[in-house]
Amino acid sequence: MEIRSSNIPLEVLKNYFLTYPKNIPDYLKKMPKQFDEKNPNTRTVKTCSGLLNLYTRSVLFTSPFDIQVNFNKDGSWKAYVGHGGLGDNTVSDVPYQQFFKHKDNKKYKALLKFSFGINVQYKYPVHLNNPWWSLNNFETVPGVLNCKNPLDLNFFIPIETNVEILSISQGTPLILISSEVDSKIKLRFTKKPFDNRLINGLHYRFSTLKDMLLKRKFDV
Repeated sequence: MEIRSSNIPLEVLKNYFLTYPKNIPDYLKKMPKQFDEKNPNTRTVKTCSGLLNLYTRSVLFTSPFDIQVNFNKDGSWKAYVGHGGLGDNTVSDVPYQQFFKHKDNKKYKALLKFSFGINVQYKYPVHLNNPWWSLNNFETVPGVLNCKNPLDLNFFIPIETNVEILSISQGTPLILISSEVDSKIKLRFTKKPFDNRLINGLHYRFSTLKDMLLKRKFDV
């Protein structure tokens, strides 16, 4: 998996893409395999194959910098990002007409998109998962990327109606990146020059949906 950024120095960026076992939350590392050493039927989640398979086959992307988003009662919001972000372009929102208008909803008041100027390229489809086991006070929306060509690594966070401040500290787990391969995912951080305009048709077309869709895996 090749990772590029013209915005964040690669020597810094390497610290925020964690592979197994560094991607496992600390409390899980310290957790015993049994909560009663004398009873073999008292195994903890540390022995769950689903959890172990997830982390051994995933890369954990954590926040390279501090982020805070303040929400006002009138529906407006303001984001503050530590140095290294893309300024006002780091955080944006999905317009009401694009999503919430089409679904009765009382749980969420906004859907924010986060983009850090990082490109990812991999020959296999990439799954973006919510790092639930990190027990954040927010969740990230899952998705699948077709990134055979370099693609912007962005993600979405839904904001619940009672949230007044979203605070993300540097190093906070954001997404688990996994792929349907049996071999270990190897990361390569490259300084290879990259012009997004040569690949991403969004610079020239209204939509590249047909280019990015993957073949259907299941027949119904």
